[in-house]
Amino acid sequence: MKNINGIGEIILFFVSILAALGWFFSKYALVGFPPVGFIGLRFFSAALIFFPFAYPQLKRLTRSETIRALATGLFFAIFMATWIMAITFNNNLGSGAFLVSISMLLAPLISWLVFRNKPLRTFWIALPTALCGVYLLANAKGDLHFSIDSSLYLLASLFSAIYFVLHNQYSKSIPPLPLTTLQLSVVGVICLTYSLIMEPWQADIPISAIGWLATSILVATNFRYILQTIGQRYCHIANASIIMLLEPVWTIILSVILLGEQLTTIKIVGSALILSALLIYRVQNLIGLFTRRNR
Repeated sequence: MKNINGIGEIILFFVSILAALGWFFSKYALVGFPPVGFIGLRFFSAALIFFPFAYPQLKRLTRSETIRALATGLFFAIFMATWIMAITFNNNLGSGAFLVSISMLLAPLISWLVFRNKPLRTFWIALPTALCGVYLLANAKGDLHFSIDSSLYLLASLFSAIYFVLHNQYSKSIPPLPLTTLQLSVVGVICLTYSLIMEPWQADIPISAIGWLATSILVATNFRYILQTIGQRYCHIANASIIMLLEPVWTIILSVILLGEQLTTIKIVGSALILSALLIYRVQNLIGLFTRRNR
């Protein structure tokens, strides 16, 4: 759809800020909820909100499409559970956001290994650059020692990449609203089931935690998804891809302001290397896409 005076870019710029804020909404909610239980409540509630709007399209999905949506939702659940465990252990959400963002470079590698989709040549420049950044961010002690939270962020990045590859491979024909509703439902059911069996719950949950849970559901999940869908309709794919790379940038800025994360020189260099790698690959990826389309 044609861009209207840059409205798509403005909306997606706001969406990138909402995505960053979602890290902090989740962090604050953990004072009253067990980590995986929080994710379960957040995503199951978001799915319930979407369900009435998605129901007409859900009825038209074939059995094969439903199975594919549920299967990709399983890896989405594993990714989210790992991610929430990572942010439970520390206040360095900015570094974590950059570590998780390398999933966009792990995804082409996984797609190549599993589905033989060969990545572009610049991938072999972007990946080593990103790995140098990962080393600087994760090696706080500088002696090949990775902390628990850094290891969990990297594991979450791996699961995010697997989810992205499977989602892209198997869900192209499914409309976005029913697909999202089914995937959110899977995350909610799996995480809630695990939490009720394995995690202790507080007898008295603080009102503030309930408020952050509601904010995570309504603002960071439902409202963000709606805005992102609208923004992408009015924004060129090249601009959309670059704008959404701002999420870890906003996250690290907010982490410094709200959580007192120490922004050392090594951390700045590591973050800059990862962001540079993402930009190198994203721009070349889009050039390759446009070249193939115009042949």
